[in-house]
Amino acid sequence: MNSPIELKPTLLIVDGMPSSIAVLSACLQDDYHVLSTTNGHSALEIATQALPELILLDVIMGELDGYTVYEQLKANPITLHIPVIFVSSLLEAADEERAFALGAVDYITKPISRPLLLARVRSHILQKINNDKLLAFAQELSQKELEADKSKRLLNAVLDAIPIRVFWKDPDSRYLGCNRHFANDNGVDSSEDIKGRTDFDLMPERAFALQAFAHSVISTGQSLLNQEGAITTHDGKLTHISLNHVPLLATDGSVIGIVGAYEDITQRKNTFDALQDAKIKLETKLEEIEALQDKLLEAAIRDPLTGLYNRRYLTETLDIMLAQATRNDMQLRAVMIDIDHFKAVNDTHGHATGDEALKYLAQFLATQSRTSDIVCRLGGEEFLILMMGATAENAQIKVDKYREDFANLTISHQQKIINLTFSAGIATYPQHTENSKTLLEYSDLALYVSKHNGRNRVSIFTL
Repeated sequence: MNSPIELKPTLLIVDGMPSSIAVLSACLQDDYHVLSTTNGHSALEIATQALPELILLDVIMGELDGYTVYEQLKANPITLHIPVIFVSSLLEAADEERAFALGAVDYITKPISRPLLLARVRSHILQKINNDKLLAFAQELSQKELEADKSKRLLNAVLDAIPIRVFWKDPDSRYLGCNRHFANDNGVDSSEDIKGRTDFDLMPERAFALQAFAHSVISTGQSLLNQEGAITTHDGKLTHISLNHVPLLATDGSVIGIVGAYEDITQRKNTFDALQDAKIKLETKLEEIEALQDKLLEAAIRDPLTGLYNRRYLTETLDIMLAQATRNDMQLRAVMIDIDHFKAVNDTHGHATGDEALKYLAQFLATQSRTSDIVCRLGGEEFLILMMGATAENAQIKVDKYREDFANLTISHQQKIINLTFSAGIATYPQHTENSKTLLEYSDLALYVSKHNGRNRVSIFTL
């Protein structure tokens, strides 16, 4: 029995020169399903029909240039979320700035570097997959919110339908809300007119007794049930009631108010059970939404393969860490790490083994690093460690020890045994720069020195 065919991600190459399409296709066709066109109009049609995971778009074309095609892609809700990499022979910084200003995810200049192209395409494909997952999470969250809103409306309908008077108060015994029957008993049209009032405003003849009940419930966390008595409604009707006060609890068990109800004694049990059931259902829905929100937030800042913090988390955190370093008169080291010859691992052993190697290094770095260090995966085989307070020499010694220990480890996956090494580069704030972006660029330059000098080594950036 044949195993199912694994679908390759789809790429669309749009370039005015067939020769450029041939070069790009040759680089990418082994790992991706490649579509191509030399015409901007047909590119828009193909993108709408095929919905590729990524578009490689030339700037200079015929009737429609790349910028115009990009703007029309983003104006179409169907193709709005497809990431676009501009591929161009335009080398001016202004051209690259314009591409990023429009919202392109990357800008690659010709002639094409095959390793760089593969790395960037792989990174953006992975980002697109993650974004699709986040969108699914967001849609699920939206659905849960709709369900919670529906439950809330249902609860209000239930409270208005049952033949009892229901209200709830804050810890200061001020009314937060009620059902329609309670509002009518007090001569108002809706629960909104009750909010913020006290028993002295509504029932002055029983205010002290009701305040005592509420204080007892809030201070002890214990319910007061079947407090029998009589009230006079706004129309002068004397009504005998059985009054119940129940603590309103937060998720941690603390008392944040009370829920009250009064009714004819003969109807007490059935109506009180209905109120409790509705309250539990509402709390359950709110807990589901809170759990989904936490899950969505965690997914947004974690790399799905390794579990390390991702580039988005780094972007949100780095400037905060620089400010903290300045405030505490400390230095911050940025350590850029890259697995040596990682492409050979994928080519020789397959991407599954490559992924296992990435996870192995991620776990190794997370285990070896200090609790105060921040370890991120930037994409591909590139990692970053932020070390607060370490001197350049100590950081180099520590990272060099990581390098030696990792080089002596053996990675086993699917009966394949491999040994890997990594190279690293270190840049320091504020010694080398006070700019977060430049700090990362300098650490990357130091990494390049390590690679250039033979790999499997650690270098410190020098101005």
